[in-house]
Amino acid sequence: METLENKKNPIGIINKILNYGFKITVIFLFIFLFIGFINPARISELNDQSVSMVKSAFFFKSYVGNVVKAAEESGYNSSDELENPFATSEDMSYEDQLSAFMNMTDTFGEDESSEEAEEEGDEYGYADFLAISANDDFGGVAEDTDDDDSDTLEYEKAEKIQIKDFGEEWSTFKENYPEIASAFEGARRASIITFCLVVMAIIGLYFACGTNRFKKIGYLIIAIASVLIALSMVNFTVAYNALNSTMENLDVSVINPRGIPLFIIFSIITLGIVATLFFTEGKTNKEEKSVLNAKPFQYTYRILALLLFVVLFIPSLNPARISENINRNVSLFTSGFSYSVYTKNLQRVLIRGWLPESVMRLAWLSSLFCCLGVIASAVGSCMSVGNNKLKRIAHLCILGGSAVSFVSIFGIFRAYNLLSSSPNVDRVLPLQPSSAVMFLILFALIFATALISFFLTPAPLADEKAKIEAPYQLFLMILPFLLLVFLFSYLPLWGWRYAFFDYNAGDTLSMDAWVGLKWFKAPFENAATRSDILRVLRNTLIMSGLGILFSWLPMIFAIFLSEIKNTTARKIIQTLTTVPNFISWVLVYAIAFCIFGTEGFISSLMVNNGVWEKGRNMLMGDKGIWIKMWLWGTWKGLGWSAIMYIAAISGIDQQLYEAATVDGAGRFQKIWHITIPELLPTYLVLLILSVSGILSNGMDQYLCFKNATNKDPIEVLDLYVYQLTFGQTSNSNIPFSTVVSMFKSLVSVILLFITNRISKWIRGTSIF
Repeated sequence: METLENKKNPIGIINKILNYGFKITVIFLFIFLFIGFINPARISELNDQSVSMVKSAFFFKSYVGNVVKAAEESGYNSSDELENPFATSEDMSYEDQLSAFMNMTDTFGEDESSEEAEEEGDEYGYADFLAISANDDFGGVAEDTDDDDSDTLEYEKAEKIQIKDFGEEWSTFKENYPEIASAFEGARRASIITFCLVVMAIIGLYFACGTNRFKKIGYLIIAIASVLIALSMVNFTVAYNALNSTMENLDVSVINPRGIPLFIIFSIITLGIVATLFFTEGKTNKEEKSVLNAKPFQYTYRILALLLFVVLFIPSLNPARISENINRNVSLFTSGFSYSVYTKNLQRVLIRGWLPESVMRLAWLSSLFCCLGVIASAVGSCMSVGNNKLKRIAHLCILGGSAVSFVSIFGIFRAYNLLSSSPNVDRVLPLQPSSAVMFLILFALIFATALISFFLTPAPLADEKAKIEAPYQLFLMILPFLLLVFLFSYLPLWGWRYAFFDYNAGDTLSMDAWVGLKWFKAPFENAATRSDILRVLRNTLIMSGLGILFSWLPMIFAIFLSEIKNTTARKIIQTLTTVPNFISWVLVYAIAFCIFGTEGFISSLMVNNGVWEKGRNMLMGDKGIWIKMWLWGTWKGLGWSAIMYIAAISGIDQQLYEAATVDGAGRFQKIWHITIPELLPTYLVLLILSVSGILSNGMDQYLCFKNATNKDPIEVLDLYVYQLTFGQTSNSNIPFSTVVSMFKSLVSVILLFITNRISKWIRGTSIF
């Protein structure tokens, strides 16, 4: 245990900071392995930007697939002259000449003929018919019918799908472009080496969390790994230079690899920190027992298991999306638990027999078991906060779940290989499950850390019962709600990335549409946009300001309501004032139209009594629109807002009122000196939240009451963002609306901290 002198010792404080420092840098090095944008192995424009170093190392097809495809499209034969298929026609048989002709014309007639075949309901397209006519074994074997004069032929469907071997394609590419292939293989080897070195640093990190000799060994492992990681960056530079200097006739658009400086900088920082700690923490104590701490392993599998549980609901990271026909909004959780939704867009492919349904069944079952394994791992991680008896059960649960999930990923790979080998590739549209590599690595880490923690955790006593301490029980009870808050409040912040792209609804987000800070500068460069934003901000601040200015009304209403001694009357009033909160603004507008419309109650009354010549629509026009909106909002939310104050009033000590009565205080004196002071803390908290949300005053009310005569003064910020995104489909501007939403959120957070600080300064109390 650290003494008070050690905590005040500057060297001890610095060592504590350094202990956190090298752990953070090593974790960042591990995270860099999964970020494609900074992948040093990307030495060509043909390498997809989404391909990370991990994929470059263990998913070689994803890494060089576009390169091989570009070579196939350009043709391995560098000659510009077309080969004459009938050059040796004298030595060719009739069948060979026919095959040559069909090979030459197949690509020209395939698209149109296949469409015609589909319209006519034929099972095979024109290209299939040509292949069958040439005795090709593509679609099946022709069977002779009993009637020799019949022109009808029957064909058997292929029962077995031959899996394509990417290794053969790469061997062909390597034979034609040996220098280019050597460069990419060198980058792949460098990726594998770097990955192993980062894993080595992670292992050292766990050792460094131990005591005595284990800590020193951990420092040495991390130092060696850091040096080797920095040196391994030379391999990427060598691969880049080799690709850049090749003279082979294939345009691969060589680019300078990114991320090399980042890996070197973090490696040097890590080396400097662990070297400092190694020499400042003194020699190893032979009398002290060297122990490898189990807590870092437990923290690791808990964080990763919960992370994977969240990833189950993120569609962009769904490894089961093995076809472009599968909806991009389908997550792994949906893929596993809803076969109909998973294969909804593949029904035509399955019905026409272009893909065996067993392939999709395999992918679906693999997704299901993968989800069950992740859920089991997450449950085991929650159980691991208990005592040793419960930890033993939790470890078994995590080991089983991660193992099942790990094997299930290979089932998804198998389904993808079967799908990509279909003769109808242009219809099934295979899509590489690139995120599956990330899942495999994370499952392996969870299994390894859980297994090590299993052996490091002491065995439970024979009479020990499984239990969890009270603080952890409370945390586990609130954990589902924290996950929901994360999924619906924090995870959507990932949508902020649209602000940096030229994006239209339905498009695929790619770095080709990257525009940087273009949309952030738009309000300052365009006078019309600047004018609109200023107008919208004015409307928002005025309407929210009115609400804040009269925010004391619910408190006063709650006080007067509590002073009503007749219980029945109080309940009726409270019910009648609370119900409007549960009425939608559409119905509120319908009520308003029935009362204030041209043929509404007031117009009919005034016309019938001769006051007006004809009916008037009092909802039209912009005169006093801000006051009108505030009045409607107050009518709708007054009773609901008073509930919290009513609850606070019921918590006031009744002895205070009794003492005030003895001293001769009247009803209003009790309210002024007891009730209001007791309610002020609650009022200030709600006031702080109201000020922080001054830019978020809703949209439904203003959307319903908006018309051609009041559209300018009624348009608030939320309504403006909605109209930018959905109001005009042809001119929707999702990136700019995202920028406005970001601005609103950041201002709200800043106002929250400012008002909280002011409250703490004036009254000595605050939210946090």
